[in-house]
Order: sequence, then C-alpha cells, then structure tokens
Amino acid sequence: MKRKKVSRILLILLRDLLFLSLLGNILALFIYPWEFWSMKIVLTNCMFSIGIGYPAMKGMEWITKFLEKRFPWLESPIKRLVYQVLALTLFSAAIIFLGFYLWNLVSGGFDFMTVLKNGLPSLKVVYTFMILSLVLGNALLFFKKWKEAAVQQEELKRAHLALQYQSLKDQIRPHFLFNSLSSLATLIHSDAEKAILFVHKLSDVFRYVLEQRDNELVPFEEDLKFLEDYIFLQKIRFGDNLKVEISIETVRKRMVIPLSLQMLVENAIKHNEISRERPLLIEIHATGHNQVVVKNNLQRKEVSETSLGMGLENLKKQIAFFSDDQLLVREEGGSFMVTIPTFSI
Repeated sequence: MKRKKVSRILLILLRDLLFLSLLGNILALFIYPWEFWSMKIVLTNCMFSIGIGYPAMKGMEWITKFLEKRFPWLESPIKRLVYQVLALTLFSAAIIFLGFYLWNLVSGGFDFMTVLKNGLPSLKVVYTFMILSLVLGNALLFFKKWKEAAVQQEELKRAHLALQYQSLKDQIRPHFLFNSLSSLATLIHSDAEKAILFVHKLSDVFRYVLEQRDNELVPFEEDLKFLEDYIFLQKIRFGDNLKVEISIETVRKRMVIPLSLQMLVENAIKHNEISRERPLLIEIHATGHNQVVVKNNLQRKEVSETSLGMGLENLKKQIAFFSDDQLLVREEGGSFMVTIPTFSI
C-alpha cells in the first residue's frame, strides 16, 4: 500500500515536470526568434520551467485553495478575482526575481541590472502561464463548486420534503386524530367555548404544515405560533401532566427551519411517559449563541412508539446546508437535550 502511494506521488511529480518543460518551451516561442533555437535553449527552458515554474505552480495552487476557503467564487466573485490576481501577480514576481537573484549569487555575484534584464522576459512567460491557469483553473473550479451547490440544493429539497412529510404524517396519523377527536368530544360536553378554540387550533396546525411546505426558512415567531397551537392541543389531552416552558426572547427576530421545533416537542411526547405521578416538563430556551435548546426530563416509556429516527437526520442535513453549526443531541443529568441554530434574516 505504501509502495503504491509512493509510486503515485512519483508519477504525479513526473507528469508535472514534463508538463512544465513542455509549457516553458511553448511559451518561449514568443520570446526567442526561431533562428536562435538550439538544444541548449530547449534544455535551458526545461531547467528554467522546472526550477521557477514548479514552486510557482504549487504556490499558485496553495493561494487558490486558501482564497477559495476565505472568498468562494459563488459568494464573492468580484472580491475573489481582485484578491487572486493581486496575490498571484505579487507571488509570481517574487518567485522570478528571487530565482534570478539566487542564480546570480551562485554564478558569480549579484548584479541588479542583469537580474532585471533576465527577469522581465521570464516574468512575461510566468504571467502568461498565470493568466492561462487563472482562467482555465478557476473556470473549472467555479463549475465544480456550482455543480456541488446544485447537488447540495437538491439534497436539501429532498431532506426538507422528507421532514415535512414526517411532520405531516405525525399530524394526520390515525393515532393523533383519534386523540384529538376524543379530546374534542370531551370538550363539547364540558366546555363548548374551549371546544371551538380547539377546532380553530387544530385547523391552524394543518394549515401551517401545508403553507410552509415550500419554504426553507421561516420567521421564528411564525414557527413559534404554530408550536404553541400544537402544544395547546397536546395539553388538552394531557392536562397539567404536560408542562412546557418557553423563553426565547433573544431569537424572536431570527429565522428557523419550519416545523423543526414541533418535531422536537413531538419526539419528547412520543418517547416519554406522561402521567400525574411522572409529569413531563419540556423547556425551550434560547442561548447566547442564537441557538435554541429543547430539553425534557428523561423518563422513557417501557414500550415506546416506533420511530425510524429520520426526523433528526433530515433536520441535521438541512441545518448543515445553512450553517456550520450542527444539531447537537445529548443526555445528561436525567435530561434529554437537542440544540438547533437559528439564522439571521
């Protein structure tokens, strides 16, 4: 395995050296008249291209990768172009004159005019190579990033649709409807006004799920209103055995992935025992880093409702598309916590 790796590195190095030798001689056609060409000129061009061109090529490659991280083409094309041209121009000039400076020192002393005389024509060759590599290399890089962004966008859409489908399925599954209708039937006889409010909240829940099916992000306050309607329906069923505390003032004006908070609350209700002896407390609060934590006391059901775990996985993929922050899931001190980021408008 190690031998294959070494062989591969040597083949790449040989390929680069042959490419530089060929390119150096091709570009030298624009500098030396044809009648002055000889085998010595060809070999000199090869040595020059390798000695100066190889570090220049690797340096340009490193500069391009560095700038791609700091100023991606798809995000800041103008700024990226200015910085890359400036950086590559200065770097190329430094490589050329440093090379001739060292050559003069080795061959008998430093002569500024000789360095300048020999360096300027060579600099033309390097700048020609730089322009060609800048145009071709960055065009390929741009289309590669564009393709990756398109694929990532498609994956986001699939994850978004899957999350919406899962959330919609949670709302319309027979178990949920049966519990909601049972609660409604009880309310009709005991509290007619609350029964009417229950019907309105239930319709709001279904309407929100349908309205947000095409949105990638929604205002936090809208999703919070949907969550409060959902919690209202659940509290009719569980009464004081279900307690929900919300404190999110610092993120009210931000954006969030639609249905994400409801899904986390649904998971807490689905997988934990809720009774008079063991009430479930769900806390939803904002952190100082524009994140929201959904926390509940951990009291797992002996026979939990089946779950494929796709909701959290899909939510994780959507968050990764918008932010470097990750969805965090942890258990500690008898509590289960999920942390999700919010996004600026």
